[in-house]
Amino acid sequence: MLYKSKLYFNTVKYLKPKQLYYQLVRRCKRSKIPFKIKLSEPVYSLPRLHIRELDLDSTYLSRFDIKKLMENRIVILNEEYRLHNGNWNNPKASHLWNFNLHYMEYLISLAANYYKTGDIECYYKFKDFIISWITSNRTFENDAWQAYTISVRIPNWLICLDLFGEIFDNDFEFRKDVLESIYVQYQYLLKNQERHLLGNHYFENLKTILICSLCFKDDKTYKKYIKLLKKEIEEQVLEDGLHYELSIMYHKIILEGLLRVAVCLRERKPDEFSFLIPTIQKMVDALASLEKGMGKTPLFNDAGDGVAKDTQQLVNTSNRLFGIEPQYRDCFAISGYHKLYKGNIAIMFDTGKLGPDYMPGHGHCDALSFELSIDEKPVFVNSGTYQYQGELRNFFRSTEAHNTLKIGDQQQSELWGEHRAGRRIYDSAFSVIKGGVLGSYRNYLGNIHQRKIFFDCKDRLIIQDKVNVKKEQTIHTYLHLHQG
Repeated sequence: MLYKSKLYFNTVKYLKPKQLYYQLVRRCKRSKIPFKIKLSEPVYSLPRLHIRELDLDSTYLSRFDIKKLMENRIVILNEEYRLHNGNWNNPKASHLWNFNLHYMEYLISLAANYYKTGDIECYYKFKDFIISWITSNRTFENDAWQAYTISVRIPNWLICLDLFGEIFDNDFEFRKDVLESIYVQYQYLLKNQERHLLGNHYFENLKTILICSLCFKDDKTYKKYIKLLKKEIEEQVLEDGLHYELSIMYHKIILEGLLRVAVCLRERKPDEFSFLIPTIQKMVDALASLEKGMGKTPLFNDAGDGVAKDTQQLVNTSNRLFGIEPQYRDCFAISGYHKLYKGNIAIMFDTGKLGPDYMPGHGHCDALSFELSIDEKPVFVNSGTYQYQGELRNFFRSTEAHNTLKIGDQQQSELWGEHRAGRRIYDSAFSVIKGGVLGSYRNYLGNIHQRKIFFDCKDRLIIQDKVNVKKEQTIHTYLHLHQG
């Protein structure tokens, strides 16, 4: 009981006061709105959110099986379930699967196939899914009405409507139902933002509210939320270009969101989108630099492939739409990431913090871990993010799941629950040395780990570890080879 109390204390003490306030507000009462809201025709104007490099990319679309969707069989996160009788809450599936079910990203594959081929059956199946969702989710309950699922779902719907184009515009009754549903979701989101969490969740809330304010010509909301979005971008995107949760996967997701907002603003407010360009530039620089030579998404903190859009497509989009070319560099001093190269070898090395103090939920015990690829083929990799919920979640956040070192039985940071952190590493530091980088940190009990990773004069890769401990400990070093 005492340990649990200390764990909560060491977790809560890092939170911002407003997070604590909104945690209490959220537990007391969730704000409701009238469920049925009538919209008159001039009140809305659908934005163009479709970006061809992102939404029509064959690698991206291959994640979704159209034949299975036609049979109401949905494959998400390697789990397949059939949507039966409008049951939008599957008790057999994981919580994360049900969240993704309500994102409805898989519908983009139907819209993209219609856009490419004119297959009318794709439009009819899209209608079936949307009508089923609207009919089955008429109370503000379950995962359908989580602020994050709304924030992801609305842009996905709008992308689909953009791709369907004229056939949707002329489907008057269905169009009315869809737009009224989006408006209800928008109003609900306005009253239930994730200010108790902040981080990428709050960014998604702000992004979607801003897009909806333009869609529904809500100028008062637009003026307020464009300021809030600017403020949040300044906080969440570090000066070196990395998203502050230090996950390349979430970095990609945030970058895509900024590209969607920029496209929408350029169409509706052409004099007001330019503030996003410097941020998009430095995020592209960081992404292209860190993934260069790795052949995949680097697995630091919560990250993995098959979730965010492909790096090259994000770079291509930024270039076509805004003339942005990536500027490559090797040192990202604020986030603590570094790149080393020697011939066909590429290495990414982490000397940074766990993440933002008040938002460590996607952090892993990966301090001074590295990944190495040869000819863009991964050799040494971290273990990634197999689960967000479940018994394996703790392992994949643990020190031993990464290419780093463990002192005795001590984790680097006191990670617990699914997305919580108590005491954590501190005094993270680095210096650039001849041929490489020297990094160090103290674990949550104060023991010091220092790692030097460099190429010597004979082009050998050398990794040297040094520890300074308060009492004698057994040291465990972990190296994880890529499958195959």
